[in-house]
Amino acid sequence: MKPLTADQTLFRDPAVFESAHLPEVFNHRDTQLEALAFALRPAFAGYRPQHAVLRGVPGTGKTTAIRLLFAEVEETTTQVVPVLVSCQVEKSLFAVVAEIFRVLVGHAPPTSGVSIKRLMSEVAHVLMAREAAVVVCLDDAHWLLADGGLDAVLAPLLRMHEVWPAVRVGVVLTLSAPEADLARALDPGTRSVFQAAEVFFPPYSAGEVRAILGDRVRAGLYPGVMPPAVLDLVVERAVATADLRVGLDLIGRAARAAEEAGRRTVTAGDVLAAFVVSKNRHLAVTIEGLSASERAVLAAALDEGRAEDGAAGAGQVYGRVCEGAEMSYTVFHERLKKLERLRLVDVQMVRRGRGRRREIGVREGVEEVLCRTTGRHAGVAEDQK
Repeated sequence: MKPLTADQTLFRDPAVFESAHLPEVFNHRDTQLEALAFALRPAFAGYRPQHAVLRGVPGTGKTTAIRLLFAEVEETTTQVVPVLVSCQVEKSLFAVVAEIFRVLVGHAPPTSGVSIKRLMSEVAHVLMAREAAVVVCLDDAHWLLADGGLDAVLAPLLRMHEVWPAVRVGVVLTLSAPEADLARALDPGTRSVFQAAEVFFPPYSAGEVRAILGDRVRAGLYPGVMPPAVLDLVVERAVATADLRVGLDLIGRAARAAEEAGRRTVTAGDVLAAFVVSKNRHLAVTIEGLSASERAVLAAALDEGRAEDGAAGAGQVYGRVCEGAEMSYTVFHERLKKLERLRLVDVQMVRRGRGRRREIGVREGVEEVLCRTTGRHAGVAEDQK
């Protein structure tokens, strides 16, 4: 077989292997899509949409489902306005309402000189003028759980109709942290308003993973580029990580490696080499979204764990954090809880002699990713004070 020339490619469409790609066919999630459509149905009849919570580990199709449904709504009607907000990026009430404003009006509001009260008023008046409902999806809402952030965003949105009775707002949350407890995270008053339908996204089975990745290979690569046995290896690795996005990233990386080497087919060696990076893809995304103070706590846990040749005591980790910059123990505890929710660390009570202490263990792969991240030992920012 002739080697690949410089002007040839193995890819029909490389975008197919991006996690943000919307597939033409979205299989194995019919039940979840039907539940979401049912929640939005009242908005089409002039009523308030039902709220919903989408739960499932990363890579189970939650964001893809909501994006596909929102795209269909946009094509169908102007009386229901869908707004997708990434809580890894937008972490304040102002940022969320500003995104709603941008979708409604077509441009972002001024970055200064506008109060949140005025911005919400303008959003409300646009909705009333159009007689439209808005459905806001707070994607990866578990990023807001620390310090009451989710309640601070959710409560004003849910109560807009109390100030502007004609305004109809529905909220959808996606949660990739199975242990996220909304009952504890939200104030009683917010919980009483947020009566949400729960939609569960289970992990894909091995057969479903193979079918989905096979569809992507046929759409994104030319015939024969990825032999069936090599695809089986990709499926095995994706199932082992329980994250479909790892499989997509793995195919893209392995095919690029083969292309760069001038080969017309992907080998098992390409897959195994790419897996070294792809297996920690979800960790990289999570760690990149951490604040400086959260990263400082994670780095301190790594340093103390290395010094103790295992899990480190919470007191020792706190002491190391304070060597770099002052941090109250309350703030430290909140940062630690968030790292645990994001499944970057494990925290447990352990008996030591006659006493007990909280021990922090950093999960596998975190150190490798953190060490590749800029600012590994950066100072602590203002958000920890």
